[in-house]
Parts: sequence; C-alpha cells; structure tokens
Amino acid sequence: MRKHLATFVSIFVLLVGTVMAADGDVEYGEYLSSECVSCHLLSGEEHGIPSIIGMDEASFLALMQSYRNKERENPTMQTIAGALDEEQLSALANYFSTLSSE
Repeated sequence: MRKHLATFVSIFVLLVGTVMAADGDVEYGEYLSSECVSCHLLSGEEHGIPSIIGMDEASFLALMQSYRNKERENPTMQTIAGALDEEQLSALANYFSTLSSE
C-alpha cells in the first residue's frame, strides 16, 4: 500500500508541477534567479553542482518539491526550496527552462 501511495504522490506532484509551470512568469523567474545562479552557473558548467540551465519545468518543480519535503538530502537546497512559494517556484522553473548553455 505504501508503495502505491508513494507512486501516486510522485505522479501527482509531476502533474501539478506541469500545470503550475505553465503559469510561471519568466521575467519574475529571472529576477528571483540571482541566488540560484550564484551556485548553478548560467554557463551550464557543473563544477560539482548540477546544472539547472534548460531543465524542463516539471522536472525542476518535482526536484524542488523533493527538497522541500526533505526527500533529498541537501540542507541548503531544503532551506531554499522551503522558503519559496508556488508562484516563485513556477516562475523559476519557467525561466530556467528557457535557457540553454552555450
């Protein structure tokens, strides 16, 4: 039963994330991104920190939700994800999905 519930929750988060991402304001996401890009470089380089440049919106939202729920271990990301509301996460997801590393 727990396995089915976990699968359902994961699918639900992805579906909700996809719907929320469609409403993300790219300009607001760019404004919010300054803290993100201090570690996740705009160049897409990964010097020990994974790139989020060009990440699709649903994946970004699911990833941030997993940090928020403390399902992924990283105290810094857990704090950041926990401080952002749904509108902010959606805007960031939309913004980062529009970028490409060159």
